[in-house]
Amino acid sequence: GGSRRERESRERETKDINVANDHEDEDHMTYSYTPPQSPRGSGGGGGMVSPRAAQEATSTSHGFSLLHSSRKTTTMTTTSVTTTSMKAGVGLRHKVLARLAQFGRSGLRRGSGLSIGAGIWSGKSGGLHLDLQDLVEGEKKRTPFSVQAPKKVLILYKTTGGGHKASAQALKDAFEENYGDKIEITMLDVLPLCAPPFNKSDMYYDFMVKHPFLWRGAFAWSSTRWGERVGFAWYKVGLVGNLKKYFVESQPDLVVSVHPLLQVPSLAALKAMRDESDDPRRIPFATVVTDYTTCHATWFDKGVDKCFVPTVETKEFGERRGLTSSQLVMHGLPIRPAFSKLSASKARLRQKLGMKRNRSTVLIVGGGDGMGPVEETCLALDNRLEGGQIVVICGRNEKLAKRLRRHKWASNVVILGFVSNMHEWMSASDCIVTKAGPGTIAESLACGLPIMLNNFIPCQEAGNIPWVIDNGVGDFSNEPEEVASTVLRWFADEKGLRRMRKRTLALGRPKATFQIVDDLVELMKKYRTWDPEKLLAREMRKLATVSI
Repeated sequence: GGSRRERESRERETKDINVANDHEDEDHMTYSYTPPQSPRGSGGGGGMVSPRAAQEATSTSHGFSLLHSSRKTTTMTTTSVTTTSMKAGVGLRHKVLARLAQFGRSGLRRGSGLSIGAGIWSGKSGGLHLDLQDLVEGEKKRTPFSVQAPKKVLILYKTTGGGHKASAQALKDAFEENYGDKIEITMLDVLPLCAPPFNKSDMYYDFMVKHPFLWRGAFAWSSTRWGERVGFAWYKVGLVGNLKKYFVESQPDLVVSVHPLLQVPSLAALKAMRDESDDPRRIPFATVVTDYTTCHATWFDKGVDKCFVPTVETKEFGERRGLTSSQLVMHGLPIRPAFSKLSASKARLRQKLGMKRNRSTVLIVGGGDGMGPVEETCLALDNRLEGGQIVVICGRNEKLAKRLRRHKWASNVVILGFVSNMHEWMSASDCIVTKAGPGTIAESLACGLPIMLNNFIPCQEAGNIPWVIDNGVGDFSNEPEEVASTVLRWFADEKGLRRMRKRTLALGRPKATFQIVDDLVELMKKYRTWDPEKLLAREMRKLATVSI
């Protein structure tokens, strides 16, 4: 008799709570969990529940239940458990457990009928009910990307040269400018995570590029299929495990690589992370190629979700490596957002920077480390550039800057170290003399600055020279006197210099960084669509085994 009265009581309570509503609106979902009753028909909803009983509970009327119907049908909902187009977010289990901990063991005993707090409550029948509206992330239609907690983007780079870190910083700046505190950006230098001897590869790289025959051999060997397999078999030792550990601890929503040697170990670490976890989500992975024309083969891995390339040449290389048209996206090279906001006139910029306003101006740049024949080129120009001015940016090469400052110049020469307003110095100049680094070329194009190349790193920068010349935006010579002659010839032909400037502006892609960032956000949104039924069923099975 007692069991029958108990069943009738539960049925009456269910009828009181569940209300039938005719909706021609969006989907609604209801989730509730009633702990299985003991064999004697007594006892509370708290305590330890066996895994087997919890599993059976998901398929019985006394366990986890889901009421769902789509548009234009009758929807069964509870008065406080309706969610509209909900997507379960990260940390749902932690939120549920936190609410349960706040309530305590006694709160789930039969007949309490108390509220555990926003998101969880229990009825007199011992049922545990979840209000998903307070526990998972909703979707707001008015904003392109709406979140409660910041999404986490992890950008991986290595300090072999300065270009990769500069690209990572450009992406970070664009994320922060467009999305503010909605997205949390972390830049990670992977070099310390590598096992010896690869944790010192920055030193090896600097040594080899100063001895080109060594770098050419290493580049060519590692670009072959055999060299790639052998090299990565050694390179991945230790690195994959360290990356996986970092991914598990940081829980990023997106991983982005801006270095050619980080695709293989990162994808391996993400796969190992998925294999060891029952978490249904998949962390997307994207590559942003920072070489302009000649690329190392390891930039392109068929396992990536997206691969952003700067030029047609790099896109064709990716296709030859087996990437599909849906994976390859061409926007341009990521450069600092400041290059997309150049509005001040050249005269005003020169006045702001303390330059002579009406003189032909040559900007000489040796990269972040002040590499190349900077001093020799400066001397050659100073002897022949009458009535002009020279701006020399030495980067982190303090010895070079000190030597140049000690020299007595015939023309107006401005010597600078590392600067953070490169966009202003470029916009205030008439042409640039630089090595064939992809970042400097992309920034010069955005500023409409004709490019005189005087140096290059073998292999990855070699292809940039014919690209600049064939597109009519510059020239190349590694002889300082010839560099000076070419620049003077440009200045003598004002109409020709203006035409060259128009061509550089036409090739420039100052908005590329923002376009890449927007596509990365869309990629995050695509892989944040979870199956609420599967997620909630799994979490409730886990909760059923927890002592409350």
